[in-house]
Amino acid sequence: MTQNSMTTFSKRCHTRLPYSTWDGLWKESRQQARLADLEDASDRIAACPSQFATGYKRDIALRNGIELTLHRYEFHNDLILTQTQPEDREYLEFVFNLSSISRYWGESYVTGKQHYLLGTHTPGHKETVLLAREPTLEVDIHLKPDLLRSIIGLSRDSGESNRVELLSTDLRRIIQGEPDVFYSPIQTITPAMQVALQQILNCPYRGTVKQIYLESKSIEVLALWLEQVLQVPSTQKSSVRQRPSDEIDRLYQAKEILTQQVNNPPSLMALARQVGLNDCTLKRGFREVFGTTVFGYLHQYRLEQARSLLLENRLSVTAIAHRVGYTNLCAFSTAFRKKFGISPRAMQK
Repeated sequence: MTQNSMTTFSKRCHTRLPYSTWDGLWKESRQQARLADLEDASDRIAACPSQFATGYKRDIALRNGIELTLHRYEFHNDLILTQTQPEDREYLEFVFNLSSISRYWGESYVTGKQHYLLGTHTPGHKETVLLAREPTLEVDIHLKPDLLRSIIGLSRDSGESNRVELLSTDLRRIIQGEPDVFYSPIQTITPAMQVALQQILNCPYRGTVKQIYLESKSIEVLALWLEQVLQVPSTQKSSVRQRPSDEIDRLYQAKEILTQQVNNPPSLMALARQVGLNDCTLKRGFREVFGTTVFGYLHQYRLEQARSLLLENRLSVTAIAHRVGYTNLCAFSTAFRKKFGISPRAMQK
């Protein structure tokens, strides 16, 4: 971080601890995990270490060799993890961050609606900052390099060369397991990816049907990832530039105003004035930090609020639509189905 960013960050309440301690707490929690699906022994929920966060991670081992980890939790305070030893894993990790903001290895921020691929090797002497500014909602897809090569049509045989050349240099090296490239450039989650990821998070099935459904959705997400990376030049870097910490605070303030005035949000110009930014900086910064436009975020927030109210099952669908700012019930139902893959009435049932 810059000196200005570090000064602002130091004013926030935060906790610092070794990564090995954090990892150990999660391993202990996973040993005590409970079944999320009584028909599937490979689907388990582990509670967050309560001194740092509320929520859980849900681990699901699929029959095709893919493993999912679904993150739903919220930190009490900012968390700084210091890692002194390198770490090696057997699997690649696709990280699809739908909500949260964090800073890995002293480099770019990873914000909502962004994703990246983590290789099998993580170097030591790095610092991770997990910010408690918004809840974490994330889907991780784990698979071994050989399985990824098989899924996307690559192999170690001579036939690989023509296909692998279509991938960027960094991705080729990550998939081939080279230790000096440990994560890919950060990219934006596409609308199609977001639909499939939400369907994974809100899977309505159990047992064998759930396994088949999640297997197909995981492959769908990987296909969308491949489609995206094949269109990105190998020289492309993360689109998120380093922004001053006080500017990021103003962007979060803008987000708070939107959530507090969901039924009657201010115009873009009025919102920019309220947080002390010009409208261009607000639009550009909001997209970079949150991965969507100002009113795109408002649209998604309304639907998330509607989902929570439907699950509570205390109001009618019409009343919920009006509460989150929709005057047209048909438009609400169409938008809800597009985001979650299910109608509001089916979600409520």
